[in-house]
Amino acid sequence: MTGSALRTALTIGIGTALLLAAPTGWAQPAAGGRAGAACTAEARPDRLQDLSPDGDLILAELGPARLAGIRLPDAPPFRDQALAWLRNHAGEASLVQGTGQSDRWGRRPVRIRSIGPMPPVDWSHGLVEVGLAVTDAGLDNPFCQPELLAIEANARERRLGVWADDRYKPMDVDHSERLRARIGTFILVEGRVRSIGERNQRTYLNFGEHWAEDFTIIIPRKTWKQMSDRGMGAEALKGRRIRARGVLQPWQGTAFSIVIPDMIERLEGGRLPR
Repeated sequence: MTGSALRTALTIGIGTALLLAAPTGWAQPAAGGRAGAACTAEARPDRLQDLSPDGDLILAELGPARLAGIRLPDAPPFRDQALAWLRNHAGEASLVQGTGQSDRWGRRPVRIRSIGPMPPVDWSHGLVEVGLAVTDAGLDNPFCQPELLAIEANARERRLGVWADDRYKPMDVDHSERLRARIGTFILVEGRVRSIGERNQRTYLNFGEHWAEDFTIIIPRKTWKQMSDRGMGAEALKGRRIRARGVLQPWQGTAFSIVIPDMIERLEGGRLPR
């Protein structure tokens, strides 16, 4: 992917009426310190001016941006439908909340809510609700929208958008050949944690008897501590079925890394407690 490195400062103030129109949930603190500050940043007025050739947002004031918490489909027809959805909202009066630092392509992660005469729309929620985006907590640190997982689950149950296509549905970790064919892509997987290896710098969730051939989730020490603090350490996960999401890589068998606890959902007993 290319993408411009342009980044402009926000210069427009916001009136009391716009503050009162801010979407419910935008002011909910996710955690203390920097995480809480990022999730409760002030929303400012802006408009979608255009989409880049790569499908990135070009905002009139903020410049290059991407919608936080989601990943657009990577192939037609769903990608084309998602981009059309965004273009339909171009020019609308909107509130934009930056939720983190610009990435290496100069894009700022943002939440956007239309505030025109029509019913207000949270763009990330709207795309996920109709199955034209997949929740991706791994793109954001912190992840400020855990509700996206429930919205996605509803769209998946209704087989809306991408969820009518087997390519996007969660894959069974026991289908090793199918997994190897998807290396390099973002996928959802489901399976039972067979064993857990805790090391100094990272923890390994193993899903097969032959860890050098089967699927593995790699969790950095910091993330593992966050999970353990939520009551989702080794004792809570071993033997449990979970759903996880990430970019699949070749490592021993296949693997991906979890950097945000919300990238794992427990299928027996609910998601990770917050």
